[in-house]
Amino acid sequence: MKFTSAFAAMALSLASSALAQNKCTEFSPCSREGYCDSDAMFCLWDLCDPATSYNATSCWQPEGCTSRTTTFDSSNDVIAIRTYGGNPQANAFLSVFEPNNAKAANGQLELDMTYDAANNKGFGATVKSSSTIKYGKVTARVKTASVATGVVTSFIIINEQTGDEFDFEWVGKNPAEVQTNYYYMKELDYTKMTPYAMADTSAAYHDYTIDWTAEKTTWLVDNVPIRVLNRADTFDAATGVYKYPTTEARVGFGIWDGGNSGAQGTQEWAGYPTPWSPTTVYKAMVDSVTIECAGGSEPSESGSEQPTDSTSEQPTDDGNGEHSTDGGEPPIKCRPRY
Repeated sequence: MKFTSAFAAMALSLASSALAQNKCTEFSPCSREGYCDSDAMFCLWDLCDPATSYNATSCWQPEGCTSRTTTFDSSNDVIAIRTYGGNPQANAFLSVFEPNNAKAANGQLELDMTYDAANNKGFGATVKSSSTIKYGKVTARVKTASVATGVVTSFIIINEQTGDEFDFEWVGKNPAEVQTNYYYMKELDYTKMTPYAMADTSAAYHDYTIDWTAEKTTWLVDNVPIRVLNRADTFDAATGVYKYPTTEARVGFGIWDGGNSGAQGTQEWAGYPTPWSPTTVYKAMVDSVTIECAGGSEPSESGSEQPTDSTSEQPTDDGNGEHSTDGGEPPIKCRPRY
């Protein structure tokens, strides 16, 4: 899942004005995956790489949390990231793909995936919140695109630089199921996914909530808790670290083609092949998003903060987690970001 598709990389290459081999230049100061430019697509906090940008202040700083409900009644509620001027109050969400397959239409956020004939797979959409969050509750009313095998819909809270993430994901081969998962500091541990059976997620809207605090995270469906992750249960005795996501992040939504990804584990997880014709369009819909910030709205002092969970303190719970015992290869979930 921590993977950028070749098609997306090509889009970046064409869009950028200079190649960042070591450092970007004064005129294209912000670095993103090896390329440099000066707009939000490259400078937005957590997309921008401070290490290869022009200087320490090139990347934009995190905006901090804004409590609000977005109903997508205005086209300004989601815009192409290239046109974003840096004011999170004016635009709640940013579409970070080019071409842009996301829009506000009929009071909904519409995420489309169309057929890319050159690569024989779908080209989807990803949107990110223009403000950041560190602890709080996020509720999204979602109707998924799980109408065909291989189509993946996602609702995530993620820090791209550190790899901390909480998510809901829906795969086309199991439309009557939602999967919850989390990742800590780019560790690709695929044993932490938990499925939850429900009605067909593509047939109607449901409310999905991630309630993230410093001590625990709760996933809810239609206001019913379906999973709780306690920080105490994430203690890793070998490293003396609580492997619990704590770094500032953004809220995101996406649609992508897992069935034609070319990665066997991903295809088996999502279902395959994804059925396509030249006119096929898969749509994931978000009716509303409510962000409730915990505490103040000020961002962290550092845009690339590191977790402070390293400790010699022993956990209060032994955290007997369940792990896969079937001996099979864990699914390699490759999510293109833009």
